[in-house]
Amino acid sequence: MLTVGIALGLASPAWAQEGEPIQPRPERLYFNPGALLGSARVVSLGGAYVGIAEGAAGFPSNLAALAHRGPALDKDWDLGVTLSWLDLPFTSGRARDVDNDGRADEGQDRRQLLGGLMLQYKRFGIGFALRNSVVAYCATATCAGDTERIRVSLTQSVLAGAVSFGQDDFILALGIYAAQASFRLSSGGDDWRYGDTGVAIDMLYRPHGRPWRLGVTVRPEVIADWRRDGEQPPVLAGRTLFGAVVSPAVLSLGASWRLGEGAERYNRLSPASRRQLIIDGDALPVPEEEPRDAPAGRWLISAQVDLLSSVDNAVPLRSFASTADEEFVGHTTTFAPRLGVEHDTVPGMIRLRAGVYAEPSPFDGRPPRPHITGGFEVFVLRYWEDWSISASFDLASRYSNVGLSIGFWR
Repeated sequence: MLTVGIALGLASPAWAQEGEPIQPRPERLYFNPGALLGSARVVSLGGAYVGIAEGAAGFPSNLAALAHRGPALDKDWDLGVTLSWLDLPFTSGRARDVDNDGRADEGQDRRQLLGGLMLQYKRFGIGFALRNSVVAYCATATCAGDTERIRVSLTQSVLAGAVSFGQDDFILALGIYAAQASFRLSSGGDDWRYGDTGVAIDMLYRPHGRPWRLGVTVRPEVIADWRRDGEQPPVLAGRTLFGAVVSPAVLSLGASWRLGEGAERYNRLSPASRRQLIIDGDALPVPEEEPRDAPAGRWLISAQVDLLSSVDNAVPLRSFASTADEEFVGHTTTFAPRLGVEHDTVPGMIRLRAGVYAEPSPFDGRPPRPHITGGFEVFVLRYWEDWSISASFDLASRYSNVGLSIGFWR
C-alpha cells in the first residue's frame, strides 16, 4: 500500500500575538469510504462488484472494467458513462446516521455524487471517475446564517488506463488516485484547499470457458496537506482548520460465479475480440462464434471483502460542528464483507437482484452495521441501443438509499 504526502505534525497550533492561530491543527480530517455509492446494479448487489467489473458502472469499483469488452461488442471502440447521487430521501436529517457513529448526523445539506467516463479502443481503455461528498456544519451555537456555516467538500478521483491480455482473460489497470478537499463559508468566499495523489493498481482474471472471475483492487492511503494560498490564515468562521485530510488505503478481493445453463459462456469473447484475435492474435486459439442470445447462466453470485487500513491522528467530519466532542477515528484496521445475487428472471426482459454487506465504523466501540440491498432491471425498448430502467435500495439502521437510473441493457 502506498502513502503519499506528509501531514503537518504540529504538537499544537502556533498563535499570533493577537491570539489568532497562524498554523492549522495537527489532526487530519477522515474521509470515510464506508457509505456504499454506485450505480443501481452495484448498490443492488451490496457493492460486491470487484469480481464482476463490467461497463462504466464497474469502473469506479474496479479499474479493470476499462478494458473489459462486453460480450455483444462488435466494433473496435466503446463509450460508457455512469452517474449516481446519494440523497437518502426516506430518512429525516434528525434520524439519519451516514457516518455510522450511532447518533444523528450534525451536518446539514449533505449530498454525495459519483461519476465516471470511460473509452475503450481494442485491448485498451482509459477513463476518469470521481466521488464527491459535500456537507455543511454550524460553526457556532446560534447558527444564525450562512456566514456561520462551514461548507466541507471532499473528493476522491482517479484517472486510469487498462489493457487486456491473451483472450481478454487477464486485465491490468493502473491509475493516479487523488484525494482533495475544500472548505469555505456557505455564504461564499475564498476556499481553503487540500490535495495529494497516490497510485492505484487493479486487475481482473476471467478465464475463457470458465464460469467464474477473480478481481483485486488496491487503493492507496492518501494524506492531502493544506495548500496555503499566500497569507491565508488557518481560520474559518472562528474555527481553526486541520493540517490535512486522510483517505485510508483499501484492499478489495472479489469473485463472481455464473450458475445455470450456459454458465461456461460467462467469459465469452465479443465479436470485436474474436476479430482482433484472428488479425493479430499471436497464434492464440480463436473460440467459435456463438449467437448473441445464447444462454450464459441465469444466476450470478458475487462475493467480496474490503480491508480498510488504519490511519493516525484522524478526526471525523463532524469535528467542524460547534457541539462536536473531540474524538479520534480510524486507528484500527476494519473489514467489510459483501455478497450479492442476480437472477435473469425473464431472460432478455427482467433481472432481480439482492445483496447484504456489513459496513464497518471508524468510531471506537461501534460494531459493523448490517445492510440489506436489492433492486431490479427492466428492458424498455430498442432504439439505437437496448435501453433499460433500473432501481435499487440500501436499508440499514438509521440509513436508507433508494436509486433509479436509465441505461443500456447488457
